[in-house]
Amino acid sequence: MFANRSVFAWCLYDTGHCAFATVVMAVVLPVYYQNVVAGGGSWALSSWGYASSVALLLSALLTPVVGTYVDGRPLKKKFLLAFAALGIAASAALAFSGQGTWLYSLSCMVLGTVGLSVASVCYDALLTFVAPPGTMDRVSTLGYGVGYLGGGVLLALDMILIARFGKPGVKMSFLSVALWWSAAAAVLTAWVPEPPAANNAPSGLRQTLRALAHSWTELKQYPEALRFMVSFWLYNDGIGTIVRMAAVFGAGLGISQNHLVGAMLATQFVGVPFALVFARLAEKSGSKRAVMIALAWYTIVAVGAMFITQDWHFWLMAVAVGMVQGGSQAISRSIYASMLPAGRSGHFFGLYNVSSKFAGIVGPALCGFVAQATGSLRLAVGVIALNFIAGMAILAGVDVDKGRARVAAQ
Repeated sequence: MFANRSVFAWCLYDTGHCAFATVVMAVVLPVYYQNVVAGGGSWALSSWGYASSVALLLSALLTPVVGTYVDGRPLKKKFLLAFAALGIAASAALAFSGQGTWLYSLSCMVLGTVGLSVASVCYDALLTFVAPPGTMDRVSTLGYGVGYLGGGVLLALDMILIARFGKPGVKMSFLSVALWWSAAAAVLTAWVPEPPAANNAPSGLRQTLRALAHSWTELKQYPEALRFMVSFWLYNDGIGTIVRMAAVFGAGLGISQNHLVGAMLATQFVGVPFALVFARLAEKSGSKRAVMIALAWYTIVAVGAMFITQDWHFWLMAVAVGMVQGGSQAISRSIYASMLPAGRSGHFFGLYNVSSKFAGIVGPALCGFVAQATGSLRLAVGVIALNFIAGMAILAGVDVDKGRARVAAQ
């Protein structure tokens, strides 16, 4: 598969996204924010949760517009790189954060998340052009697997910096994300061709907004894809909340920094082989069944997290998440793509991302509200299980084969 250098470069680029998602969103910044910037307590978790929701709201407003605008235009790579540059700059700017700079630190996190989210729309839209026929599940999971591996390697290197230099090492880790992401973007720029222009691309912002509104209407012509997207709204909110809140949750329970970081690092490396396992499971048993298994597993993890009392419990939960995180998201992406026409991938992935971002606002905000209202971090995490249960209930009614057959018949 990697003999195709476009596929290789597309997969490699995900290491840049995973570097930001791991170091900035999931591990180093949350712990640094909890212990140093915000000074600990339930307020740190609630403020982090609210800021995460703001980031998702801004992303939800931008992603569909950008996705629709670049669809049919030779602009997917240009917009990807422009918003990647925003995320890279925000990562580097975090090197200037410190005690009491909670607003500055959260602002950098929000801007970086917006950059990551909008760049991801263009990145996902390239999948249907990069993947050879019949390999979309495999290429998608390879992207997640390579991304997890790259993000894990960088996190391990950053842990060495932090152990050696302390707080200056934390600041260096933010700079390392900027460099890592820049390098991955450079390879994609060189080796992934820009998809050709289409004749029916909207000509301006007003036409883009009209095309976006039309895309919502057009999606109704693909009822299985629409039903799947509603399911995805729900369970992806749960997945995203776990990613964003896990380190802050663990720190609030008194899990030591070494165990927090080690466990999150384990999540990354466990995710690499299991992403490939899920690709095989999807091939053998079907994509939908693979996702259903992952969601049942996530439900167990969310409930189990309420009973964490020792460091090794957190390790166990982290490994359990790593077993399903990359695979479930990769297969979800390829299921959605397979039930829609490739020529409008930007439009529909814009909707896919905006819907998940709007739905994703709920999880972190709900965790923050429950933590603030009850003072219980455990209850705040336990409510995430509801996302997975609701997502499974709707996914059970999705006929993936019927959705794919409809597209193939066009």
